[in-house]
Amino acid sequence: MNDMRIVERDVNTQKAKITARGVQVHYGTTHALKDVNVDILANTVTAFIGPSGCGKSTFLRCLNRMNDTVASARVSGEILIDGENIYDKRVDPVQLRAKVGMVFQKPNPFPKSIYDNVAYGPKIHGMTRNKAELDEIVEKALRKAALWNEAKDRLNSPGTGLSGGQQQRLCIARAIATAPEVLLMDEPCSALDPIATAQVEELIDELRASFSVVIVTHSMQQAARVSQRTAFFHLGNLVEYGETGTIFTNPSDPRTESYISGRIG
Repeated sequence: MNDMRIVERDVNTQKAKITARGVQVHYGTTHALKDVNVDILANTVTAFIGPSGCGKSTFLRCLNRMNDTVASARVSGEILIDGENIYDKRVDPVQLRAKVGMVFQKPNPFPKSIYDNVAYGPKIHGMTRNKAELDEIVEKALRKAALWNEAKDRLNSPGTGLSGGQQQRLCIARAIATAPEVLLMDEPCSALDPIATAQVEELIDELRASFSVVIVTHSMQQAARVSQRTAFFHLGNLVEYGETGTIFTNPSDPRTESYISGRIG
């Protein structure tokens, strides 16, 4: 029986874009994340759900080493992307964040033009040799973020002049302009109205053709709509992980059932 389990895990690991084993996070004396093991699949939207303070955003931030910026944070365990340990001392976090893009809860465009917001990453990473190549990357990213038609005639206008939903799509364009392989989204719709939320959700579904998308959401309805796989966190533990339909209709852990039916959270 043991052999079977190892074989199954190996099969999953082959398809996994991100493999986490024994991940623990401490903030000072607070044990925020406890022994997380998970395989996140390529070209899939994976949703992290759970009550506030359960560890879902903490784990998301482990995936591009954002916790490095928190003085009291200590991360242990192993996180591999395409088999490479991202916490290896030889890995440059700046380069890692070009490969693992991130979109935050509140749209946070730079106080620059729409064009310069998207061009910023490719410029600092030296991805282009001339203006024509940069123009092409900017257009491609804005098209992928479903913003090109609204922005093409105002590329030199400030990004902060866009509506909330457009600003969030601009931040998505900025994140994907460096051609990342993974896109992390921390509650990307919580500051948006229902129409803008629907547009971003539609966009997330399209983006999984090109990226592995991981989204933290407080909305179970959103997780059910946009993701193929869901991980439920509770009190710093990854309680359950599997196909979204199964997690929502036939969870195997009573804590998941309690959260989904509204009894905890």
